Amino acid sequence: MHHSALTLTDQQQRSSARAAGLAIAAATILSTIFVALDQGASGTTPQEIMTSMVAMRAMKSLVHTVAIASVLAYAFGYASLATRLDLRRPLVLGSLTTYLIGCVAMIGATTLDGFVSGDLAAIFAGASPDGVKQGYNMITFTGVALTEMARVGWVLQAIAGIGWSLVLLGGRGLQRGIGLLGLLSGALVVGTVVVVGVNMDLAAILSILVAQAVWNLAAAFLLVRNKFVATVHVTGGAALAA
Repeated sequence: MHHSALTLTDQQQRSSARAAGLAIAAATILSTIFVALDQGASGTTPQEIMTSMVAMRAMKSLVHTVAIASVLAYAFGYASLATRLDLRRPLVLGSLTTYLIGCVAMIGATTLDGFVSGDLAAIFAGASPDGVKQGYNMITFTGVALTEMARVGWVLQAIAGIGWSLVLLGGRGLQRGIGLLGLLSGALVVGTVVVVGVNMDLAAILSILVAQAVWNLAAAFLLVRNKFVATVHVTGGAALAA
């Protein structure tokens, strides 16, 4: 009886893990494609820059809607990873909490970049010279805020990945290899954010995005393959491999 219940539970967990892995992989691919479609504003004067931002509002909204959906998919996927690694472990649970807070920061940054900035440009683009200046200053402040929120999000997500990677290093084979990859990826993200600081140029952002993509795809592969060394406890204290 216990064995049948355990088998059903394990099948459900494996199915959930596969779905989570596919969600992470799909989010990584889609977000990469749409990030490539994103463009910065053009122009040399505040009026020209804001007019350019207004013209790009529709595409910006689409790109950042996909980005927010991707963050939600990552949250689902990594919650499943944490479950497979055993949420009773403090490091696993702490990493999940850290990751989810990072997701909140990333959604905040994405909202400012994809929606708030464009709306401000639309409001002030046709205003008086003083109004244009005021609007441009608000957009500049928004740009600083979204950059800081993105940096916080990247670091928190990277720290979470490092935490899970330390747990994975205790496994065997594929699990250990992905753990090592996660450590390197997380260290690269944190190091880049710390070294570059607020002056996030294209090279730094691409380095972060590539490191994140590698880790995301590796975690997705692990979830789909279900190569975990974990335990599922049943009544009476017995434990069977999951």
